[in-house]
Amino acid sequence: MRLSILAFFFGILYCQTLTELPDLIWFLLALPLVKFPRTRLLFFFVLGLAYAVFRADIILAQKVPIELTRNNIKITGTIIGTPYQHGLIFSPKATEEWPNPGLIYLKYSPNVQYEMIPGQKWRLTVRLKQIRTTSNPDSFNLETWLFKNSIAATGSIRSATYLQEFSLLNINNIRHHLAEELKTELAEYQSVGIIIALALGDRSAIPTPQKEILRHANISHLIAISGLHIGFIAWLTFIISRSLWKYMGSMALLFPAPRFAALASIFFATNYAMLAGFSLPTQRALIMVMVALFGIIFNYKIAASKIFAITLLLILLLEPLTVLSIEFWLSFGTVAIIFYGLTGYPEKGNSFLEKNFMHIIKIQIIVTVGLFPILLFIFGYVSLLSFAANFIAIPWTSFIVIPFTLLGIILLPLTSGLLHIAAFTFDAILIPIIFLANLDWNLWQQKISLFTLITSMIGIFILLLPKGFPAKWLGFIWLLPLFNYPQYHSNNLKQGEVWFTLLDVGQGLSAVIRTKNHVLIYDTGPSKYIGRTVIIPFLRAKKIQHIDKLVISHTDKDHDGGVEAILNKKYLSVAEILTSAVDEYKTKYPKYKVEPCQADINHWVWDEVTFQILHPPADFKFKNTNDISCVLKITNGNNSILLPGDISSDVELQLITSYKSKLKTDVLVASHHGSASSSSISFINIANPKIVLFSSGYNNKYNHPRKNIEKRYEKYRILTQNTADSGAINLNLTTDGIFGPDIARKKFYWYE
Repeated sequence: MRLSILAFFFGILYCQTLTELPDLIWFLLALPLVKFPRTRLLFFFVLGLAYAVFRADIILAQKVPIELTRNNIKITGTIIGTPYQHGLIFSPKATEEWPNPGLIYLKYSPNVQYEMIPGQKWRLTVRLKQIRTTSNPDSFNLETWLFKNSIAATGSIRSATYLQEFSLLNINNIRHHLAEELKTELAEYQSVGIIIALALGDRSAIPTPQKEILRHANISHLIAISGLHIGFIAWLTFIISRSLWKYMGSMALLFPAPRFAALASIFFATNYAMLAGFSLPTQRALIMVMVALFGIIFNYKIAASKIFAITLLLILLLEPLTVLSIEFWLSFGTVAIIFYGLTGYPEKGNSFLEKNFMHIIKIQIIVTVGLFPILLFIFGYVSLLSFAANFIAIPWTSFIVIPFTLLGIILLPLTSGLLHIAAFTFDAILIPIIFLANLDWNLWQQKISLFTLITSMIGIFILLLPKGFPAKWLGFIWLLPLFNYPQYHSNNLKQGEVWFTLLDVGQGLSAVIRTKNHVLIYDTGPSKYIGRTVIIPFLRAKKIQHIDKLVISHTDKDHDGGVEAILNKKYLSVAEILTSAVDEYKTKYPKYKVEPCQADINHWVWDEVTFQILHPPADFKFKNTNDISCVLKITNGNNSILLPGDISSDVELQLITSYKSKLKTDVLVASHHGSASSSSISFINIANPKIVLFSSGYNNKYNHPRKNIEKRYEKYRILTQNTADSGAINLNLTTDGIFGPDIARKKFYWYE
């Protein structure tokens, strides 16, 4: 059975590597395979593949028709989930134009206050978009997340009309009101968001800096509703129910106390899982608890490996696309490592407390060691002090915070005292945790390849073999690839080489330029969110902790929106800011060295690569901020890149007058995202690029790049790439030529 479930799992996993989905009719050819024992595993593999295709087809059929994205439309439906950061998930009713609608993620302006509560019905005027998000190396793939969660479109609310109140029995409404009550009751504590997360599985109330502290200390798992929480509810219910049932007289003889206690445990654990929102770790923990408790009910002992396999199968049947989520791999990976690591190690200690204490320590060591490569692969960093942080946090969280939080929710109509104790305790825990997380040497940043992950996990499995197994030291040899630098780390570059990455930041611009020993960032995209979710993860993956120059071409939001995210990052240092808005930046960021971005005075050489600011000149008179953009040229001997910011054709003409043939370049980032006011024919002729890159957002309201501008470049047989289509673009300029462009957006069946 276990091998068949594993084959089914690999079939689902294989489906996620396809670029197109096959027709389900072809899978009928695999039915005869089930008759033969030797081909039965292959049958279950094909069955898993077919099931994943079937479920994926359902989601893809719910996509919003392109005709509905061109104008505002009216939709009627129900609020799903708790509104968060001016956004919500909406379930629309079917219409003639959209007969099979999926869920929609809608944003609304922070200036407009809608009292929207889960379960309510609304009529909305919205502007919808088909799913398309930014695609960058080493950053969170929002497009995949939206697909996995059956969200068929995104959009914005233009107006809203309330139709009908929620049902009092709506679980999302109950969760919403409980969260609001906890926010009010525990407002004095900095851990109020964490208590809400522990009680309801809703992390939206945790401030971003606090989330970062939890991640850097590697204790985020403590606030995810998982086995610890579900297990506590089931254990507490079992103890109380079994004790009370003994006093039921003849009923206790007809139906033994352990069986009644198991049923009661399943009932209360299921209700708590509903209250916690049925997240993936919650589902996994609940199913494992239920399988174990059914063993008590039917007097059947179930092996841990069989519980694990049954849980995996049920999760895959409920939602096969969950294999696309990080939570799936962390949740099941953690449990698998614990099961494997505890095999062959007898419990030590004489007293009950001593045995349990040693058991907790052992599990923590296994999890810390076992997840080390997995966390590096997924996030690009791990906390070196995670064991110390967990050693502090786990006992207090397990024995005080979680029990008092869960009991506090039950007793909330009577008293909030237990919740205050839980919040006060976690506030106290945060003091040493913040100290550890903020230590400069706490984070080990290293983005590893899939090959390194596989070899490292082989090493981990060898090291965790049962006690007494010979030659376990060989595991350390398999771990050696962990200590190699990433393939594209700047230190691997030679003198005169340049790695140029035009990041996909939507409608905006941000580029990272790396030489052997130096890093320059040109613009930071349209928002702090982009800085935090695109630029920072990229820098972390490349082990970049020092930025030699941060060039802000001009102060339009789509170019300097992510500055604050970069400058506020503790482990990132910025030596110098070059900008055309010197006075503004000196006022906003007095701690940093800010210099004018000015032609003739900004010229430097790094590692045999020349950087030169061509515009603006001193005392330049400009009509708008676009024309004062810093124009940067990068040259490494025979090859060059030109970044002109948002200059107009008027400034292009001035550059031609000033520099003439010196404007010639191999790679050109199109002026002003390819707008009609730039990329003049004379500028294209004098620059004569081989490659032109457009940095623009998918289906943006400015229609960048303009079709006539694209055709203008194509007329000269110039290779063009657009981040809206290709994602981030990488180029490697060497002394032997230009290699690339390499694009980040890979084709999968759920992409447009």
